[in-house]
Amino acid sequence: MGLPTSDRSVANVTLPPGARARVAELLDVLDEEIRHVEATLLWLDALRTLLIKRDDRALETLLAEIQRQGEAHAATELRREQLRGDLAADLGWSRHELTLSGLLTRLAEPTRSHLAERQRRLKVLTAQLRREHTLTNVLLADCASFNRSLLRAFFGPACRTGTTYGPAGATKPSTGMSLLNMQF
Repeated sequence: MGLPTSDRSVANVTLPPGARARVAELLDVLDEEIRHVEATLLWLDALRTLLIKRDDRALETLLAEIQRQGEAHAATELRREQLRGDLAADLGWSRHELTLSGLLTRLAEPTRSHLAERQRRLKVLTAQLRREHTLTNVLLADCASFNRSLLRAFFGPACRTGTTYGPAGATKPSTGMSLLNMQF
């Protein structure tokens, strides 16, 4: 991994005028990102609640809202990436070199504090989002497993089409041990 060739550790370096305006715009975009992650956390919580309650109508409404907001958020992501490219060009950096931490070294107070606070807030929220996402995945996996178990209890293993083979390669006959008989 190569180190940057220029020294960017000097604090309070003045920014070009265009970069100052872009940093202000970046703060607004980061605020939108924070609101989006907070909303996503609420949606995941609501999604789990609706799954447990088995409220299909509310679940469909929530999923439609999540999809609409996701499409709207794509514009924010595009705007952030455009700002990143423009700021990198203003500072003479490559796009992949421009990070919030790197940008903080070039800012004077109070802008540095504002950007650092948004960076800290996003780190906390993304850690929460990872946790909530994992919890939602676990719930969905448990629901799927429970549903498969119910289907096996009602229809038995014979509800599968085709031949079933055991570990030794021998065919397994149907046990006929299901709660429902699908034969007429």
